[in-house]
Amino acid sequence: MIRFLSFMTILAFLGLSSCKKDSNSPANCSANWATEVQSELTALSNAAMAYSSEPTTATCSAYKDAYQDYVDVLKPLKECSTYTAQQKEDLQQAIDEAEDDIATLCDE
Repeated sequence: MIRFLSFMTILAFLGLSSCKKDSNSPANCSANWATEVQSELTALSNAAMAYSSEPTTATCSAYKDAYQDYVDVLKPLKECSTYTAQQKEDLQQAIDEAEDDIATLCDE
């Protein structure tokens, strides 16, 4: 859960940075990328709440799937041409940590 929170913090930082949309950037490189990934974020939040209230194999699987979908939709941000090398590195590290979390999410 700590990694998830740090992942979200890094993404918030990136969202507040000056990445603007240009013809060479992915669609979600615009300043309003958070709006563009809202459905995946909502699905992730709903799946996390469902799993925390009823920790079953089915809710865990749904949580993992929603988390992976969210991470996948954020991956194109690494190609944002106006991000600094450090911002891209921070994003990659957050994505790597999130994928590690996904791999062990429901392990007891």
